[in-house]
Amino acid sequence: MKKKPNNKTMETIEFATKETQLVKIEPTQLEEIVKNSGLAIQEGEEIKKSYLPFLTQLSEAQSQASKINFQDPGDLDENIARELRLKTVRIRTGAEKLKDERKRMYLLRGNLEQASFNLIAASCKLTEEVFFNVEKSREIAEKKRKEELRKSREEKLSPYTEDAGLYPLGEMSEQQFDDLYSGLRIAKENRLAAEKKAEEDRIAKEKADAEEREAQRLENIRLQKEAEEREKQLADERKAARKEQEAKDKQLAEERAKAQKEREEREKLEAGIKAKNEADAKAKLDAERKRKAEDKAARLAPDKTKLLNFCQAINDLPRPEVKTIEAADIASKANILLVKTVNFIKENAEKL
Repeated sequence: MKKKPNNKTMETIEFATKETQLVKIEPTQLEEIVKNSGLAIQEGEEIKKSYLPFLTQLSEAQSQASKINFQDPGDLDENIARELRLKTVRIRTGAEKLKDERKRMYLLRGNLEQASFNLIAASCKLTEEVFFNVEKSREIAEKKRKEELRKSREEKLSPYTEDAGLYPLGEMSEQQFDDLYSGLRIAKENRLAAEKKAEEDRIAKEKADAEEREAQRLENIRLQKEAEEREKQLADERKAARKEQEAKDKQLAEERAKAQKEREEREKLEAGIKAKNEADAKAKLDAERKRKAEDKAARLAPDKTKLLNFCQAINDLPRPEVKTIEAADIASKANILLVKTVNFIKENAEKL
């Protein structure tokens, strides 16, 4: 009896149906690969024949897969799938083993060819070197001669220049080298003579400078002594002048102190008189202001009393008793105006 799959099994089967597809390889595909490899026809056919059995076995395994129910697999389907998968693994591993064996043989063959070539190439190079030495013997001898000539000439020039390598010593004729040697020797002798003259001039100048510095030092000592004597004389004169100035300053300070005291006493007396005059004037002004205020108060008193009595009379006026809203509104507003009037009269009357 076929087992009914649960929901999880159904999801797995649906995924396998959608995502797992059998990829079939046709013999023509292998032929196309061999054709495009670039190998010789016989060698390509040999490789194709080696792998065709695996391709045939894979085709047979894929044909047997038609027995499997991919939509709703059962126990038998799972067993068939397992056997075909294991068979496919053997096909793949067998092809891989064949591939590795053939690649190993190709590698050994390549190493043999490289070793054979290296042996021939090394022998050829040694033979070529012998032939080259014979072929270029005179040229090599000439180069050797020029090199030895260059070294000997460079050694001969070394006492007179550090840049002998700048000259083509091996290529120069004897006359050219002799001219160069003479020129460098004379140039160095002239340079040494100039350096000797410069050194003698330097020594003479240093001696003259030393004599001049000594004369200047003695002159400075003399001038310093004279300056010290003048400074001492000036110091004595400044001391006497300072004492005289101190006496004058003391006398002037005493006179200024006396004048300051007299001025302060005079200012104090004048301040007392001024204060008394100001006090008398203020008392007189205050008395006059008081008198005027009393006169004004006496003059305005009757009117002030009348205004205050008028305020009281307004306050004492009887308020009408009305019964309608309209009349009550008028009476209320009139009363407000009367209160404002009384406050105005009272406030300003108090200022009289």
